[in-house]
Amino acid sequence: MTFRRFFGLFSLFLLLWTPSAFGQQEPEEPEEPEEPESEVSPQIWLDYNPSVMLNPKLNLYGDVGFRTETKSSGWWRLTIRANTMYSLSNSLRVGGGLGNFLTFNDSIANRWELRPWQGADLVWPRWRVPLDHLLRLEERFDFNTETWESAISLRLRYRLRASFRWDAIQEDRYWRAFAATEVFFTLAGEQGQFREQARFDAAIERSLNALVRVRLEVAWQKEGQAFFIGQGAVSDLWFRIRFYQSWGQ
Repeated sequence: MTFRRFFGLFSLFLLLWTPSAFGQQEPEEPEEPEEPESEVSPQIWLDYNPSVMLNPKLNLYGDVGFRTETKSSGWWRLTIRANTMYSLSNSLRVGGGLGNFLTFNDSIANRWELRPWQGADLVWPRWRVPLDHLLRLEERFDFNTETWESAISLRLRYRLRASFRWDAIQEDRYWRAFAATEVFFTLAGEQGQFREQARFDAAIERSLNALVRVRLEVAWQKEGQAFFIGQGAVSDLWFRIRFYQSWGQ
């Protein structure tokens, strides 16, 4: 066999067994779709929190607040809540309330959420740094204010909070520090615009007199799949100023 004939047979072999010689390529494995990137939502929260002690066991309290996302395309929110708590003992209280949340959005229809709740608050153990356990069941009614279509869900939330108090220089004044974590469980139904999953916050509080105090709070919160289609999970980061005023016994 001459070299020319050998080279010809070898070239034919390559043509028959190499798919790329015909302009074909080995099929590539399909790429998995990328997960949407998590969005960070920086926010500012401001609220006024009045409370009235009707008697040593019954407390009425609530808040009026303003919340906003500091991004150029975001939302701002008004909150109005009224609640009551009744003391069964020095450590255990039970109660309920109703929250109204009106959210004005830049890119989607505005939302109104009506949220009644029932729950219990237990302080145990009462160490130098007491632990406060708050368990709440919430019924959430989230309405599209243009079409009045609704998303209705049932949610359970649990918060564990530790606090430490020390006296200020002024007589009858104090400082208090807080650290808390909270988890949210949707038990049934379809969630609305805000889909909280977990929250961590730290705060410092200062009494101005026997009935007035101010609290500064920084919090991080994880939400589930964003309400806006095409976005991934959302992480909220907010700075909050809370003004408290009380009356009664």
